[in-house]
Amino acid sequence: MHIGAIAAMAGLGLLAAACGEPAPAPAEPTPVADQPATPPAIDAFAYAVNYECEGGGVVDVVFGNGASNDALARIDGGAAETLPMNPDSQTGIEYKNATTTLKTDGSSVTWTSGAVTKTCMIKTRELPAPTVTGVIRTLTETDAGASVDMKVGEKISVALVGVPTAGYVWGASAPPAFIKATDGPGGATSTAQFTPGFAGGSHWEVVVIEAVAAGEGEITLAQRRPWETAAEPDANTFKFKLKVS
Repeated sequence: MHIGAIAAMAGLGLLAAACGEPAPAPAEPTPVADQPATPPAIDAFAYAVNYECEGGGVVDVVFGNGASNDALARIDGGAAETLPMNPDSQTGIEYKNATTTLKTDGSSVTWTSGAVTKTCMIKTRELPAPTVTGVIRTLTETDAGASVDMKVGEKISVALVGVPTAGYVWGASAPPAFIKATDGPGGATSTAQFTPGFAGGSHWEVVVIEAVAAGEGEITLAQRRPWETAAEPDANTFKFKLKVS
């Protein structure tokens, strides 16, 4: 304790003794258990590309980690390593630091660290649809034809798989006046889409529907080109019944 603080406490004690009152007890520090908890760290590997190795083992890689071209990698769930991309590589895509080298062609990786070299093949994982904060329900393809009840001011989301790179996106077709339909988040449907050089493929598309007035009717979502006002005859559609009270 600081000397000045000790002197102050001593002075209070003497003053209390002179007045016939007990000296005030020093304040006790707040117990550690009562301190605010540190929030859990975000799992950097939640959307990693996973590779199963010959002879056993798994390599997890987050390509393009952060705002850089680095890769964040680990083997068998161990400590994560940041591996900067090697722009001078003559043998394909390569990431390396002082101790570890990772080479990849997308579908496979070769991990070399010290005297250990592992060749590993991709094991893709299906990814769930992006979530939307504040919705009371999320509909997917299996909910086609469902009946949904809402109240004015509430929102639901509809998550469907499309191929936006082909020019077709999901949107509300001639929505009734009692709803407002807006584009929500999109995202990959598979971890394979995070590999270097991947192009095309299916993506999640989310449409958010807000109830702005009471009403009842069938809601149709259709795949169409954004500049078109109506879906082409052969476009995919998703329909469900909606009642707003």
